[in-house]
Amino acid sequence: MIGYLKGIVVNADERELIILTEGGTGYQVSVTPALASMHQTGDSIELFIETSVREDAIVLFGFKKIEEKNLFNLLREVNKIGPKTSLSILSSATVEEISFAIASGNSGFFKKISGVGPKTAERIIIDLKDKVSIDPSIRSETHEVSETSQSRDAADGLMALGYNPLQVRTALNRIDGKEKMRAEQIVREALRIINGKR
Repeated sequence: MIGYLKGIVVNADERELIILTEGGTGYQVSVTPALASMHQTGDSIELFIETSVREDAIVLFGFKKIEEKNLFNLLREVNKIGPKTSLSILSSATVEEISFAIASGNSGFFKKISGVGPKTAERIIIDLKDKVSIDPSIRSETHEVSETSQSRDAADGLMALGYNPLQVRTALNRIDGKEKMRAEQIVREALRIINGKR
């Protein structure tokens, strides 16, 4: 079972890298588009590997951090979530933000991801809520702008729409005079910021 690879990238595709090790073997590794875009032919690379053995193939999945590999395997425990969907989820945000969405019951976060339907999004929350750990700083950062009940309601509403904690925090920090606004007004203004209309 392969758990770690170190070598040179000899080919980089949108979702796949071929890594040539010192032993002369080239390994085909499935990765997130974000990770693939970070590497070009000739780059040195080290990846944690999850080896998936199927009847018709042996597939390698690569990750820069062990936490990403662990979350990948956790997501695959959920019914109807395969490796490709797990990679899509990992491509959508950081490990911390995905874990926070699970722990806070934010199914809307997952509904926006390709390959994840409403029922699967709910199943992720139900199956994994007690299995993820949250960095306290993520929770405090998410609510550092919530001085008023209106801001708290707006933050909760934005995350229910599927926006991640970093997006919510950044948008709310840019709104002046939000302590005098209703939650609905804060949400509208935050959406304008997030969608680049302000």
